[in-house]
Amino acid sequence: MGEVMHDIGVIGLGAMGLASAWAGVRAEASVIAFDAFEPGHTHGSSHGETRMIRRIYSEGRVYMPLLERSYALWATLEAETGERLFHQTGGLDIAPEGHDLLIQSRACAEAHDLPFIQMDAATANDCWPALHLPEDCSVIQSPGSGVLMSDAANTALARLTRAGGAQLQWNTPVSSVQPDGDGFVIFTPDGESRVRRVINAAGPWADDFSPCLRDVIRAERQVIGYFDGPPGDVPPFQRILEDGRRLYLLPAAMPGRWKFGLYHHRRQSGPEFRGASEVDAEDRRLLTACLKAVLPGFPPPDRFEVCRFTNTADTRFIIDRAPEQPGLVILAACSGHGYKFAPAIGEAAVALALDMPATVNLLPFTLARQTKL
Repeated sequence: MGEVMHDIGVIGLGAMGLASAWAGVRAEASVIAFDAFEPGHTHGSSHGETRMIRRIYSEGRVYMPLLERSYALWATLEAETGERLFHQTGGLDIAPEGHDLLIQSRACAEAHDLPFIQMDAATANDCWPALHLPEDCSVIQSPGSGVLMSDAANTALARLTRAGGAQLQWNTPVSSVQPDGDGFVIFTPDGESRVRRVINAAGPWADDFSPCLRDVIRAERQVIGYFDGPPGDVPPFQRILEDGRRLYLLPAAMPGRWKFGLYHHRRQSGPEFRGASEVDAEDRRLLTACLKAVLPGFPPPDRFEVCRFTNTADTRFIIDRAPEQPGLVILAACSGHGYKFAPAIGEAAVALALDMPATVNLLPFTLARQTKL
């Protein structure tokens, strides 16, 4: 066993792991981090050109402290790299009049004194004719929302983290984590690494290293589509469809390209969906039909890719110490809406690991409040 003992060992180098490693070096901790795959791989939840970031958060006001901190840290990342990673485009929440999504969005905006415009379907269709909204819809426009260049952000996080002295071990699967005296030993095919604290950011594989997550998190297969369309024709949006499903759309990295998805499009969840899978004919059929129904003026999707959600029963994140191993911090189950929060979640994980004061209230994200799936 080597003599070097790092302050923090991170398992998983998706967005949450990279953000944790970055937060670690910013806290002047020594960091070693591992991922089973190569940089930019497509086996988890963090790949893809862009992500939406919504300044008004319809999922609930409990997320707002994390969101506000994330906006600040995305700006810090831009300043430290000199890259533009956030594009403030504005965004739309669209739903049938009286739907809970609109109620929560408006309550969030009013509670946090955020600017917004609420309009009916006719007004929205005048502003953005491509939307083709039925007259029973209502729209909340959030000027502060926008798009994150997620692939570029992941690369920037890795670069800054390495520059800060962290060791990033790609293509290095972790086989186990074992308590050892005043720390832990992380076992990989390349050997053993001693660390004082562990941050488990392994996504759908997190329960391999934290048994307390078994029956609490579940992997879900999700497919995203891409298509060509006129640049800037509509802002990024999420929309509750007539059948209750939720569709989202945002620009891809290349001008004139668009990305969209349908939450829980086939409800394929369970441990068998942790691994890689291919896009199939049913994925193409379902997403193509949905896009045609919602945006009939746009061309059909011409590319698809698979990603994974790691869900909890109520879709809230878990940011907490493991009850059986307080030196191990769990970052799990971002439930398909976590990327935008990555820098604040990573900072919170490092604060827990190093017993530093928390930057945000984490009580809404404890393991104890979760129920079994």
